[in-house]
Amino acid sequence: MNIKYRHSASKTNTFIDSPAFWVINELFDFESDPNARMVMGLAAEDAANHALENQISDENIITDYAKVKYIENPGREHAEDEYDWAPIIANKFVQNLKEFGEVVSFQNEIQVPGKKYGLKYDIVGKTDFEFKDVIVDTKATAYIRRLKAGNVDAKWYPKAADVRQQCLYRELFGKETMLMYCSPKDQYCVDMTERDELKVLIDAMKHIEAILELCKTKEDVVRITPLVCENFRWKGTPTAVDFAKEIWTKVLK
Repeated sequence: MNIKYRHSASKTNTFIDSPAFWVINELFDFESDPNARMVMGLAAEDAANHALENQISDENIITDYAKVKYIENPGREHAEDEYDWAPIIANKFVQNLKEFGEVVSFQNEIQVPGKKYGLKYDIVGKTDFEFKDVIVDTKATAYIRRLKAGNVDAKWYPKAADVRQQCLYRELFGKETMLMYCSPKDQYCVDMTERDELKVLIDAMKHIEAILELCKTKEDVVRITPLVCENFRWKGTPTAVDFAKEIWTKVLK
């Protein structure tokens, strides 16, 4: 099976977490509107970038900009909490990102030939905030889990998928990377020093290519992929379950 495809950290992490969810997205063109939490993150990042680029430090201006960006997002799910949280997180992003200096780029995209890594398809990477010495990937969240002693719960942060993504970006962009988690009340930063999950991601990309090479049709991929809808990706996209069940029922009848 020969399809137009480009590897990315997002697609590959989806495949690692839930192969069936990857199947409906990449082979059956399933699309869903961003949920409120996603819109919150996008609005916060856009507002933070606007403030940093224009040297805006007034929290009220940043707040108003984030609210506008939240409302503008098409397909958004109305949720008052996320609408209120977006500007708070935007201001936290600005406060914490200032220390890295001037923003070199925001949401910069690069495409690298996959051949370098033994792959047929190219790899695409898209950063959040790039500075002279480091790339910072910002993650907006409702809250950050901490233990009673106040330490961040290591079982939750940094998230494995986020680390894999940043290890890939470090490779593609040739620059150190780090994660910045921000909630309305908390923040937590993680660098990638002594972390190396690149091989895990590249190996998963090779698994994807092996499946696409061995299967003659996308229906063949369905036949070898069990439909398990327990991963968080399914919970955040309720319409995906019915979409997938219809496909699997039709193919396996």
